[in-house]
Order: sequence, then C-alpha cells, then structure tokens
Amino acid sequence: MKTLHHPLDCQLQMRDRKGNLITVNILELAADLLDGTENIVGCFLTFLVSPETYHHININELFHLHPNVRGQVFGGKLEPDIDVEIETKLDPSFIFEISTKIKTLNALSQHLQTINQNQSEHPLLNTESWFALYVKQSVELPPEFGEGKLKVGYCTTWADS
Repeated sequence: MKTLHHPLDCQLQMRDRKGNLITVNILELAADLLDGTENIVGCFLTFLVSPETYHHININELFHLHPNVRGQVFGGKLEPDIDVEIETKLDPSFIFEISTKIKTLNALSQHLQTINQNQSEHPLLNTESWFALYVKQSVELPPEFGEGKLKVGYCTTWADS
C-alpha cells in the first residue's frame, strides 16, 4: 500500500450530530492506494480548529473522540489557547463509493470542496463519518531546550486499526 499526500488550504463546513456547523481548516488530504493500482482504500483529512471549536469537539465527543479511545498524552497537555490539529480517517463504509467514482487524490479534493459548497448535508461532511486518529498542538520548546516547536497531544485507538 502506498499513501499519497495532497496539501490543501481551504475550509470545510462540517456538521455535528445535532446539525451544528463546525468550521475546519484543511491542511492535508491523504489517501492509501492499493499496491499497483490507483484504487483508494483509505482516506485521511488533517485539519486545524480553534481552541473554542476543539472544546466543542471534545465535550461532544465528535469524530468518535470518546474517552475510552483516547490514548496517553505525549509531550505535555493541550493548551487552552492554541489551535488544535486533528488527523482523521474516513469511515471505511464510504471507501467503496469513493473508489468507484473518484480515481485521483486531486479529484477527491475537488469532490470535497464541491460538496462543501453545494451539498452541505452530504454524509462526508458529517463529523461522525470521520474517526480522529491524532489530536495535537504545536507549542514552543521550553527555553532550556533552545528554540523551536514541539508537538503535544494524544493518539486514539482508531490510529491502531
């Protein structure tokens, strides 16, 4: 299996279980392709959300972020005033439909942007169609370690499946 990455810089309006809109800033779209083919067998979105949006995601357990699937925190705890990066994986039940209609990562990117503009009720825009794999923030290194940034956060059991 090979994974293709497609950097993006766009917003998607997703819907939670109650129909509330959640704005996510897409950083990257990625897809796993079956060896020797162009068949998509996995789809991933990495996006950035504001601290307020992450709070909403956290307390409502959106993207399947239930307490029992959250792993141990790495690098330190999440800060309440820093944007949060979330890497998600599309529910496998959508993969067949995508792989039969969409043949390239660029086409998948265009499809997501088109449904975002024209079909706001599309299932791919539901938070529960995606499983959070990693939740992290980029924070400044403590001064005693020099200059730079460090990723802190946690992974979920969904990252292992």
